[in-house]
Amino acid sequence: MAYDDEETTIHPNPATDIEIDMQTIRDYVSAVVETKSKIATAYLSAIDSFQTTIQFASPQEATPDILGAVLKSGLKAAEKAAVSAVSAATGASLAPLADMVHGIYDEIERASKAAQGLAVADWIKGIRTAVTNAYTQDQTGAALRKQIEDEYNNNDEGGRGGYIAGIEIELEALRTAQVPKEEALQATMYQAWINQNFNNDCIDGTGIAYIQFDDEGNLLSATVQAPQGDKVAAALNQVMNGAGIHSLMDWDVVKKVCRGYDCMCFEGNNVIRKPATGDDTQAFLTAPETWQKLRQFG
Repeated sequence: MAYDDEETTIHPNPATDIEIDMQTIRDYVSAVVETKSKIATAYLSAIDSFQTTIQFASPQEATPDILGAVLKSGLKAAEKAAVSAVSAATGASLAPLADMVHGIYDEIERASKAAQGLAVADWIKGIRTAVTNAYTQDQTGAALRKQIEDEYNNNDEGGRGGYIAGIEIELEALRTAQVPKEEALQATMYQAWINQNFNNDCIDGTGIAYIQFDDEGNLLSATVQAPQGDKVAAALNQVMNGAGIHSLMDWDVVKKVCRGYDCMCFEGNNVIRKPATGDDTQAFLTAPETWQKLRQFG
């Protein structure tokens, strides 16, 4: 206890440096656990919605390599938003988040190799379990907290200051991490499903969005040419707004767009893959006002 020279008022001692550092560590661990939970929840919800959409695909349509690529695409989107982008901007490593994500990548890879002949639901169930296991390991953060406290205590007084400064940088970085919305992760998965079924034929092949106008420029139809295409198109319509996508031309898939019988193809980034035969048709199909009409599949 401390006493004033002129008064007898008793003041409590301020918190010691070690107590402040321990609180910083607790705050950091809490932020790690919360962010891991958000990533896992968004990704698992996206997987559930994707499974519902393509659950009746045959094992020949939903092969392990296709499903593996699709599920990795959603995880990559989550990692980019919550880990990679933040690390690049702040210099923080966010190692606990990166370790969880990479653990899930490894499980998807392992499951892909073991899933030959499995039904879609069984395949995805295994991935769900892997994600859940990766997240629930040290769900309370107790092990991470002990690890950090041990590392802190292994430093001398001077080293502790530098160590805790690093933890503070990581904590501030975690507070800026933005886990993508479930709709954005779903959108990434559905795009990957279409792209994984692209057979390099943008006119008569699969793995494309097909948009048809009549000769007068009236929109007739917009469909997904891929296994379970009708269901995938309906799912894409549902997630467009939440994913921040406002036109069918914003989807990162190959598009076949026709006016009458004259067709052209666009890459996922809308670079022209195959031009139309008529200049008038090409001008119409590349016009921004034409693209603004393409709001939904149907």
